[in-house]
Amino acid sequence: MAAKPIPQSIKDDVLTEWRLGQLSQQAIAEKYGVSKGVVNKICKDVPQDVAPIVTAGVQYRQALHAHDDRMVTAVEKTVDTISARLEWLNEQALKNVKQAMGAGCENQSDFRSRALTINAAKETLVGKTPDTAIQINNQNTAPITKVEWEIVEHTPTKDTPGLCPTSESGQI
Repeated sequence: MAAKPIPQSIKDDVLTEWRLGQLSQQAIAEKYGVSKGVVNKICKDVPQDVAPIVTAGVQYRQALHAHDDRMVTAVEKTVDTISARLEWLNEQALKNVKQAMGAGCENQSDFRSRALTINAAKETLVGKTPDTAIQINNQNTAPITKVEWEIVEHTPTKDTPGLCPTSESGQI
């Protein structure tokens, strides 16, 4: 006798549960009324890649629980703002890479300059991570012999407030 076909929605739910990493295959099978073999087949070679995000989310909520509503609102607003800025920076970095890959070698220095500008913007918007600060501190053992400058002008828009650079650069 042929096995009863499993609806795609059940397969999708089983896969989601597995990727979340919170239930065993046996528990998933019981929850969705399928055999453990079916769950094993659906989940074969699929990592539980979302489990760390779930863990981080739980830690985030537990940490917020210790604060009053005003602080929770401030933290959530700050997280949203930094996330939006990071998304914008990622989009710009991808555009930069696409442009660099399509350009001839004579223009690569221009794209390197753009990449450096985007990295500088990232540090300005998000701040330096401790690892970055340590790297910079460890690299700055030689005296400064040249100072470079860059003037950035921007016209804020709804999507990119203060993030529409046009630049002119030089050195002293």
